[in-house]
Amino acid sequence: MMNKRDSGTAMFLMEMIAVVCFFILCAGVCILTFVKADRLSCLARDTNYASLAAESVAEIWKAQEEEGLESRFLMSKDGESGVIYWDSQWNPVEDAEAADYRAEISLTKEGLMEEAQIRIRRLEDGAELFELDAKRICRSYGRHGREHKYE
Repeated sequence: MMNKRDSGTAMFLMEMIAVVCFFILCAGVCILTFVKADRLSCLARDTNYASLAAESVAEIWKAQEEEGLESRFLMSKDGESGVIYWDSQWNPVEDAEAADYRAEISLTKEGLMEEAQIRIRRLEDGAELFELDAKRICRSYGRHGREHKYE
């Protein structure tokens, strides 16, 4: 007569538990991989948009100075530097509460050279997405009182 212990069902049950645990472990690794890939994708997208935004800010600053930044990007002054805010779709906004991204523009002047340092951060976690330094030769007045622009 066969005993219940000798039937093999206990061993089969242990094998099934081991297989299920293995699949749970594999699923966990796959989920973590997909989450990390999604984060890297979001970082790459934000960095790409931040670089385009910084280049646009630099070009407008070179062409129209601070007035262009104030009119096109709604830049507000924060002491010596300017601040620009964007929403999640990279549209300029005035309200810092509605913003997802922030650019800090530090303007310095040394002789005939002006320099703008543009830093763009994501407000959610404070991560710096992009930094750009732009230089230009500033406007000066000639001997005859006429304005000459060198760029």
